[in-house]
Amino acid sequence: SYSDWRMPTLRELQTLTLDDGSNPAIDITYFPNTVASFFWSGSSYFANPANAWYVYFNGGGSSASDKSVSNCVRLVRGGQF
Repeated sequence: SYSDWRMPTLRELQTLTLDDGSNPAIDITYFPNTVASFFWSGSSYFANPANAWYVYFNGGGSSASDKSVSNCVRLVRGGQF
């Protein structure tokens, strides 16, 4: 019943990744059932606004791709930090 859901920024999404070799590269205690896949951020790629940044939780890196590509989404609530 909340109406303030949004896609996280690239920076917000990157704060969830682990650099310890985990696969998925996220703390599954807090985020159970997260698939080791690509998750869209709400950040457009500045060089080409038709692209957006994503984070891959099968390694923890990030890249940009065409927004028409099918990837997972993790939503957050509230204002951006």
